[in-house]
Amino acid sequence: MAFFMDPGAMFLGCLNGVEQKFLIELIKTARRSGYTRFVEPCAGTFAMANLAVQSGFKPEQIETSDVNMMTSVMGYAITGQSLEPLQIHAQGFSDEELLDPAVALYAQIYLRTSKSAGNEYFHNILRDLHDRREEHIESIRRQLEATKSLLGGMSYRPLDMWDHLREVKDDPHTIIVANPPTYFAGYEKFYDTQGKMTWKEPPYGMFDPETGHQQLYDMMMDAPALLLCYQEKRAGEAVGHTIFARSGTRADLNSYITTNREEEAVALAKGKKIKRPQEGKLEPLKCSMLPLDYEITEDSDIRIIQIAGANAQYYRMLWTHNFVGSQATYNRAVLIDGYVAAVFGISKMAADSIFVWYVMKAPHKLYRLGRLCYMLAQNQSFVDTLLDDIDQEKVTKMRTAMLTKYAENKEVRGIMKLVNRQEDAKNGYKLTYEAALVAGRDEKATLAEWLRREKQWQQKRAQQ
Repeated sequence: MAFFMDPGAMFLGCLNGVEQKFLIELIKTARRSGYTRFVEPCAGTFAMANLAVQSGFKPEQIETSDVNMMTSVMGYAITGQSLEPLQIHAQGFSDEELLDPAVALYAQIYLRTSKSAGNEYFHNILRDLHDRREEHIESIRRQLEATKSLLGGMSYRPLDMWDHLREVKDDPHTIIVANPPTYFAGYEKFYDTQGKMTWKEPPYGMFDPETGHQQLYDMMMDAPALLLCYQEKRAGEAVGHTIFARSGTRADLNSYITTNREEEAVALAKGKKIKRPQEGKLEPLKCSMLPLDYEITEDSDIRIIQIAGANAQYYRMLWTHNFVGSQATYNRAVLIDGYVAAVFGISKMAADSIFVWYVMKAPHKLYRLGRLCYMLAQNQSFVDTLLDDIDQEKVTKMRTAMLTKYAENKEVRGIMKLVNRQEDAKNGYKLTYEAALVAGRDEKATLAEWLRREKQWQQKRAQQ
């Protein structure tokens, strides 16, 4: 209970020394590799911003945000903003004295402790806070000044994590380190004063770790910004690409640091300076691209082959405009009669599902080759080639997400089900699709089923 015994301890981070050392090396190398903007949503006690400064980022390059009052008071104090816009009111404190950040933080601790004062232990803590009020306020003031001397110059806003991410995710020079609540309504339970203290709270949605981490990675799947996320999960349930793990955080949970770009983050953590993803080399396969009018039949030879990231980047750049080079764990190409027909990328992003990051196909006059890719990726037999025995038992679904100006994506209609639709100010809609894996269907059977569906589609088009 050091937090209550010494309010100054509020400025300590939640990560242990091993995790901090890992992140400092990664962030330091990221800065040297061209990242110029550091973003910490869910700033809490600004632990990640502290690591960023230790790693060489200037405070002026750091953006922070949060939705809880304690962090907002700290953030305003560090950035030299008046607390008046926060409209803080607290039982037993005047509005005028609450304009002092040290008093406001003391009031929050005091009133939060008072709700448990019926317990003798908390009653003694509350008595100490009451009897040594000025000492505690002065301790908080010193901590604020020390933190201001380190982080002064950064920016802070009371802002929902999702809003902040939407602002920065498309900047390829941004590194984001997020530490959202590790349990549902974490902010609300931890900072609850039972209504004895109020403020002008920003609008936000409560973060549920059961679904929130998947939502986070759905949003960041193709983002040019590099995301790192701290989470506490049971073994095998971490969402995203795991690049660090520590066992026994609490109960049966482990701590994980995950990312949206595994290869890059791992290289940075090892101190290797790398080029930005879009600067990577492009390399075609040693076989021709499927001709524009090539006839595909049930007798055609179809194969899925493993390809390097440079191969995937070549065809993705060739077949799409406004290319953004997100990286998947597994890159695969679909060959039809020896021709390159499509490429797709896939990762294990959650305990129960694999995630299709991209599908790019050769242009063709007759066929919708993208649908063939999704059907092949949906096969249990294919997914099993990517996973170990334990994950094979857990993974039962395929997911994907896409940005589009339309409220529905026809390429996956009849293959996957729309499970989430969000409006996107820039692109129109963010769509998330999901489907159960298909057991007992191999590539040849998939080709036959796909051709049957394509024939039906072509007949309907001809009748229109």
